[in-house]
Amino acid sequence: MKTVLLASLAIAIAISDCYGIEKRPYMIKEDFGTALLDECSLQYYYYVPCPTYSWFWGFSGWSPGEVIGTFFTVGDVSTGGFDVCDSSNCYQIVGLRFLDFAGYGTTYPGLFTVQFDIYCADENGCPVGPSLWDSGPIETARDWNVLPIDPPVDVSSCFIDAGPPGSHARFLVTATHIGTDCTFPEWGLDNISNLLDEGCELHIVGCLPALYPRPHNSHYPVMHSGFYGVDFAYCPPQLFEDGGDTTWDGSVYGFVELAWRIELACQPDAVEATTWGNLKALYR
Repeated sequence: MKTVLLASLAIAIAISDCYGIEKRPYMIKEDFGTALLDECSLQYYYYVPCPTYSWFWGFSGWSPGEVIGTFFTVGDVSTGGFDVCDSSNCYQIVGLRFLDFAGYGTTYPGLFTVQFDIYCADENGCPVGPSLWDSGPIETARDWNVLPIDPPVDVSSCFIDAGPPGSHARFLVTATHIGTDCTFPEWGLDNISNLLDEGCELHIVGCLPALYPRPHNSHYPVMHSGFYGVDFAYCPPQLFEDGGDTTWDGSVYGFVELAWRIELACQPDAVEATTWGNLKALYR
C-alpha cells in the first residue's frame, strides 16, 4: 500500500513541468469488427455497454520523454470476448489499436507526436533487452487508432515457457511522448466509477465480467498498464488510478487499463494473413 502512495506522489512530481495528469470522463462506442478472422486479439481494458456505449477516461498532461505502456502475455483470456490466443503459435504482432480523445492527426504536426516500442517483458512489466521494434514518430488521431505493423514483429524471443515448443510470449508495448504539447494525446483508459454512477450493470457480453476494484478483486493478480516515467525511471510502472477514486490506494474503484489492443498472427498462416495489402483493405 505504501508503494502505491509513493508512486502517486512520484507521478505528480515527475510531470510538474507540464501541469499534472488531467482526467476527463467520456462515453464512446466500441469499434467492433476490425480484427482479421484468421488472427487473434488480446486486450485487458473493460468495455461495458450502458446500454450500447461504455465509459472511458481521457488522461492528458504528459511531458516530453515520459513513457506509458501495457504488457501482454499470449494465452491470457482477453476481456474483449475474443478466443484465447494459442500460446505456442501466436507470436507475430501485426497491429496495435489504441484510443485517443484529443488527437487531430496531421493538422498540428509535432505537437503530440509519440513513438511506440515493443520489448520483451518480465513478470513486472519491465522491459528485458533492447526494443524489438519502434514505430518512429506517430501523429495520433482522435477516436480509435489502428497502427498496422508490417513486417510483423516476431516475439518468440519473449517466450516465458522455454518448451519445446516455446510458448506464452510476454511483451511490453510503450508510447514515448516526444511532442511539445502537454494536452496531446489524451489517452483512453477504461472507467468503472462513471459506469456505477450511471447505474450500469457491470458485465461484458460474451467474455469476462467486470470485477472491481482492480487489482484487489480481479481476474488478474496484477494490472498491465502503467506510467514508466522518463527513460523507465519507474519499473515496475506506477498504476493509473480510476479518476473517480479518491483513496490513496485505489481501494474503492481500483486501477484502470489503457484502451490498447494487440493483434497477433498465428502460424502457419501468418505470412499470408499479414500482408500490407490485407491490412490496408481491412481498415479502409
